[in-house]
Amino acid sequence: MKSVYYFTNIFPKYRESIWKLLIEESRYDFNIFFSTQELNGIKSCNSFKSKKFHSVKNYIFKSRLIWQTNVIKTVCKKKIDIVIFMGEMNVISTWLAIIICKFRAIEIWFWGHGIYGNESELKKFFRLSFLKLADKHLLYEKRAEQILIKNGFQKKNLEIVYNSLDYELQKKLFEKLESKKPSGIPHFKNDYPTLLFIGRLTQQKKLEILIRAVKELDKSNYKVNLLIIGDGNERDRLIWLLAKLRLNNFYICGSLYDEHEISSLIYNSDLCVSPGNVGLTAIHSLSYGTAVASHNNFNNQMPEVETIIQGVNGFLFKEGDSLDLAIKIKSFLEFKPDKKKVRQIIEEKYNIHYQKRIFDQLILNDPNNPIHNP
Repeated sequence: MKSVYYFTNIFPKYRESIWKLLIEESRYDFNIFFSTQELNGIKSCNSFKSKKFHSVKNYIFKSRLIWQTNVIKTVCKKKIDIVIFMGEMNVISTWLAIIICKFRAIEIWFWGHGIYGNESELKKFFRLSFLKLADKHLLYEKRAEQILIKNGFQKKNLEIVYNSLDYELQKKLFEKLESKKPSGIPHFKNDYPTLLFIGRLTQQKKLEILIRAVKELDKSNYKVNLLIIGDGNERDRLIWLLAKLRLNNFYICGSLYDEHEISSLIYNSDLCVSPGNVGLTAIHSLSYGTAVASHNNFNNQMPEVETIIQGVNGFLFKEGDSLDLAIKIKSFLEFKPDKKKVRQIIEEKYNIHYQKRIFDQLILNDPNNPIHNP
């Protein structure tokens, strides 16, 4: 039985479902090492226990460099066939661990972004040099794969695993919502279409662009509701801007963590808009059949922007252009896509079972378990 050791920084909640599938696999031994410390404001989750979960501690230097305990000792002493790292240069313990793995003939995989495409020439040089230390790359998006191929990486050593959330729960909730009569958004007492934003209320999210797009729609007498799920240091300023622009059909829920409550709000919204970059919100929204919109500058985007299929389950607008966003919102809302078709990309690729098939095939080298759907 092959032994696989995966070293990462923390246990993000969204990884729980895929991690559970991997550690429960009986055909290979999958162990995960992570820290329970909070990192960059993100809390580490550990809602279920397993003897295949192991602890590391992150020591952070100069707010950027990370040394992880228990990594070097493990790769020196344990019998390991494949070791998986995050593929981030700032984790300095990974550099030494790679040298040891090379010496011990342990296969090295990186699971992460690969390359972003917006690096400076110097940073790109160092990042590509670092990435070449791995035997295989598990990537989140096709774009990263294309950039790496252009820079001399072999396609056979690159595999797109995409990303996923709590697929089984969200599928169950979606089917339950589909079986009911649409209830609408309880915060609004009208039948206007509802635009949704989910995320931290920070300057990086560029919510002002969405608010100004809503104003453009209002000026043309096209009324919409704006539902905001999230909190952050921009909340007061955004409320001030909404008042200044005399927009009244909005509601800020604050932070929500109950998936049953969130599912209903997403499902009954007409369009989820991420005016800054779109990340896991895209998967979250599409899982409930609600289309997604975000900007078209891929250098400033997250991998999940690839979930958006123009005119099918959402659209892209010109980055920073609230008028273009307003025009496309109106056009798309008149289209009224079928929720099951909107959700189709989740069933095809962005789910834990698709990811698991990739791991099975790569680890077991099983030709009878193809990675891709026919």
